Amino acid sequence: MCAIALCVNGIEQAHACTCAAPATTAKALKRATAVFRGRVVKISIPSSDRIGLTHTGAHRVKFQILKQWKGATSETSVVVTRLSAEGCGFPFEEEEEEKEYLVYVVAEPRQIQTGICTGTKSIADAEQEMKELDEIVAGTKK
Repeated sequence: MCAIALCVNGIEQAHACTCAAPATTAKALKRATAVFRGRVVKISIPSSDRIGLTHTGAHRVKFQILKQWKGATSETSVVVTRLSAEGCGFPFEEEEEEKEYLVYVVAEPRQIQTGICTGTKSIADAEQEMKELDEIVAGTKK
């Protein structure tokens, strides 16, 4: 009976995402600890999930940074997300070499995270937003 209770307690319930991305580019930039344009290099599962100690659904996504608007300058960055919108994560794709993303990163107590709630999106959906980021960072737009 105890084994059944442990199994039931260990099951993570699915929850629909209830957040909304920031209303403006300026608000998203202000909220983020880092903002960059990047290409996914590798997606991995944390070792504690891989060996079954935890079931967070989190994935570590390593990016090659192509352009950076905010945050410490680096050639790469690793952020954490769930790969589904149901968990407020973002469905990054590793296989597509040409696919790029506009990534807004927020700092959580134990890791840096991104997802649909931060404003992260595919570059195909971010051309105007990247122009706004250029203007905001250059000081030509408030």
